[in-house]
Amino acid sequence: MTNLELIRLFLIAAILVYFVYAMITKRISTLIALPIMGVLTAMVASVGTLPLLGLFAHENAQGETVQGIMNAVLGDGARMMASTIAASIFGGAFAVLLRKVGIAEAIIKKAAELAGDRVRVIAFIFYLATVVIFSAIGGLGAVILIGSVALPIMMTAGISGTVAGAIILLGLTTGGVMNPAGFAFFATILEPVIAGGYDAAYEIVARMAITLFIISAVVSVGYILLNVKNSQRSAWHTRKTQSAYELSNWALISPIVPVALVLGSIYLLPQVITAELAIIVGILYTVFVCKIKDKVNAIAQSFVQGTQEVAGAVVLLIGLGILIRGVQFYTVTPIITPAIETLVAMLQSPMTYVVGFTLATPLVLYRGPLNSWGIGGSLPAIFATAGFSPIAVVWVLRSTGMMQGFGDPTNSQNIWIADFVQVDPNDITKSLFWVGLVITFIALTWAIVIDQIPLI
Repeated sequence: MTNLELIRLFLIAAILVYFVYAMITKRISTLIALPIMGVLTAMVASVGTLPLLGLFAHENAQGETVQGIMNAVLGDGARMMASTIAASIFGGAFAVLLRKVGIAEAIIKKAAELAGDRVRVIAFIFYLATVVIFSAIGGLGAVILIGSVALPIMMTAGISGTVAGAIILLGLTTGGVMNPAGFAFFATILEPVIAGGYDAAYEIVARMAITLFIISAVVSVGYILLNVKNSQRSAWHTRKTQSAYELSNWALISPIVPVALVLGSIYLLPQVITAELAIIVGILYTVFVCKIKDKVNAIAQSFVQGTQEVAGAVVLLIGLGILIRGVQFYTVTPIITPAIETLVAMLQSPMTYVVGFTLATPLVLYRGPLNSWGIGGSLPAIFATAGFSPIAVVWVLRSTGMMQGFGDPTNSQNIWIADFVQVDPNDITKSLFWVGLVITFIALTWAIVIDQIPLI
């Protein structure tokens, strides 16, 4: 590596470190930081080498005309996450519809009725109810809807505020790993660096989710057993409310319809059903079983409101696409590859892979470098340049991402829940810290021993 390349590598690293720090300290919004990181990375690698900073189309060293940063990074990056954006919009519409008809609240109320006054049963049933709900929906609105009902009941039954909040967050994350919109996100960042394209990536991610779901559920049960005792009894009752629409027991399974379709197609059909199609079927199923009179208008309103709710996530996905295309720009790859190869050499054995990334799990917190919704989303592309298996990297992102889902004190859901139960968000993180490490360790061990994924 020449001195000039070393300087470029240092500048690229400095850009990434600075913006990660700025995101952690909330000096710069993630929505703005991600696309700036992508463009600056490509520009640093191109300045002095390409005409006009490499911004526009030009001839490369082989005399071929190639697209510049404006098209290859900004243009392609903005379009890269199109499938995930579509799935997010459909998922947002589904979430609005489930809230509007009262299914989410009805599930929590049904859970409360089934639990009785046995403290552990209360904890387990609310955990399971949250898992079911968040396998289909997401967002702070759903957290508030569920938490405002479930948290007071658990705390009245004698469960501490920290543990009650942790149980909801564990259910949220366990259910979220099975959300079809999440499949689309990870399939999109895996697609460019594996053979078989989007369909192959989608199936890999969906199968991976099943394993992570089981591991997360088992570890979560362990957390509840350790932290919730049956030594206390408390009688309580829930307030009776009338749903906006007539709900049957068939309506209560609406949240899992998209998940069932995707997973069923993996084993029963020759082609996997995409997240978008599965969510649309879930929406249609819901409007028919809930006896909504104006079904078309209800769907239309759900899409309008759902799109508004996920607008921030859409902008974030566009920025992430620009970052990924930035680190994939053809002048960047020769600069970062030697450094990544050094890291790969340390992580290419099964033991160092499992132990190293387990110990690195905390890097997902506070918008850290393993956060999939930040620079972590570009890691499969970065590691692929050095020959490291992008599938192995996605295993890391999904496994460590469980801690981000339930343990990051900067998450809006963590902040709201901590405020509701009147504890510091970091107290919930401390309570769940070991859970994140255990899930990552078991998941990565499973990937190596059972799935036998290649590392190189």
